[in-house]
Amino acid sequence: MSGKPIKVALDATAIGRGKTGNETYLTGLLEGWNEAKPEGVELCPIFGAQGAIDWPRRNAALQNGRAGFFRRHLVDLPKACSGLKADLYHGVYWMRPWEKGAYVLTVHDISFEVHPEWFRPGEAWFYRTLVRRAAERARKVITVSEFCRNEIMERWGIPADRVETTHEAARKMFRPGKKRKAGPPSLLFVSAIHPRKNLRRLIRVWRRLREGRFPDLELKVVGPAGWSAGGDLRALREAEAGGGAKWAGPHTDEQLRQAYQEATLLVYPSLYEGFGLPPLEAMASGCPVVSSNAGSLPEVCGEAAEYFNPTSEEEMAAKIALILESPARQEELRVGGAERAGTFSWEKMAEETADIYRRAME
Repeated sequence: MSGKPIKVALDATAIGRGKTGNETYLTGLLEGWNEAKPEGVELCPIFGAQGAIDWPRRNAALQNGRAGFFRRHLVDLPKACSGLKADLYHGVYWMRPWEKGAYVLTVHDISFEVHPEWFRPGEAWFYRTLVRRAAERARKVITVSEFCRNEIMERWGIPADRVETTHEAARKMFRPGKKRKAGPPSLLFVSAIHPRKNLRRLIRVWRRLREGRFPDLELKVVGPAGWSAGGDLRALREAEAGGGAKWAGPHTDEQLRQAYQEATLLVYPSLYEGFGLPPLEAMASGCPVVSSNAGSLPEVCGEAAEYFNPTSEEEMAAKIALILESPARQEELRVGGAERAGTFSWEKMAEETADIYRRAME
């Protein structure tokens, strides 16, 4: 490709801040970019001091990692973008309301619009107002599934040619390990704990299964406590006290990979999902997946998972029992899951993102 490359400043300040969805997205995009090396675009991440990763210094900027939200988004990021002399800015959810420069915006999902009851008082209104305004003024809105793309177009009225889908992927560290050791069957739940993740129903289903055909069935919960998690945490602590359940809390990548490899099944009962990385990571790790049929999950998992209605405890229990009782079906899901996970890659996502940048500047 001839001519001067498009210079894009990327808000990568979520890296290192423990904001799991944004951080995974940005880390994956940068890793994929290094592998794909798209032509015609010079990507310049803006890191926070706590999250700088290996990147050529001439193509990156570093911000004060202790700056608060408003300082970071209203002052520091625009200043860094100007200093990089970028042609285009790539924001994640947030832009200054008065921003006049060219930008694209990643919006992972609009759960705050669809289910405001899952957010703190005033929080959904804040997101709904500012994120929608930023999306309406963006040259392109990037989201992570066709499910989310359709919601953004339908609820916000943004034209189809301005909303783009780039699927995420499981990182390469997630891969099958040694054959699972013999022992009690176990269910794995991976997520930040939040009402929309539906953990309490899963705990009730797990108890029902232990009281019936699977008295030694174990439950392992991996993930930090999110907002509004009080009820779920109480149910989880009661389950731990009764035996057979364990909350592992926050995790390292290696601990998460090991959890996938050791579990009999990943159960993902989410009530709403914009993409759903844990099922894809589990598939890549050789762990069979039993998933909710909500949101983007059928789009992501395809035919490589068993599905249930997340509001039906009877259906959830029946699907889990079906897979626990069938080693043959577990093997089918392991093989199909690995194939399905292999159709997604961060390199492909980086190439698609680069193409969006080019079209945004036409």
